[in-house]
Amino acid sequence: MGRRRGTTMIKALLLDLGDTLIDTHKTPPAPFPGVEDALGVLKTLETADHKPLVMCLVSDFTMPEPRTPEAIAAAFADYLRELDKTHLRRFFEPVDERVTLSTHAGQRKPAAIVFKMALERAKVHGTLRNTLFITENAEHIRVCRDELHMKTLQFGVDFTAWSEAPKLISQAIGAGA
Repeated sequence: MGRRRGTTMIKALLLDLGDTLIDTHKTPPAPFPGVEDALGVLKTLETADHKPLVMCLVSDFTMPEPRTPEAIAAAFADYLRELDKTHLRRFFEPVDERVTLSTHAGQRKPAAIVFKMALERAKVHGTLRNTLFITENAEHIRVCRDELHMKTLQFGVDFTAWSEAPKLISQAIGAGA
């Protein structure tokens, strides 16, 4: 009830970090204006069935070779140190569930396995069709939308200011529908 026929309920919001949440052209890299306020609001959103929206980071960072458990753990620790510098980590706790690197899956975005791994780590019972992915990368948007059948929003195209994001995302996930 409450869902429109033919729509798929969004259960998870997957976010890219570099050039989506943080401006990597700044030294040091820093969140875009309004990101922290937007993430604070997004953490309070509920899905159309009144369950908390699961919000996760999904990033390409480094792909160690060989890809041993120790190398993956080291890459993850390095990533978390970088994330700490942006002051955004608090929005993605617990990080073992809410942060997924491509190295966890052994492939880079936009490979489906990366996004499936993010859902698995976050304990989201759903498919890629139940996700909304936000990135600035046009090719990732195309693959995720057209081939993986994910809902997508492209930062810099669908919205250009993070102050616009909570309302847009709330509409995209059908919150309060």
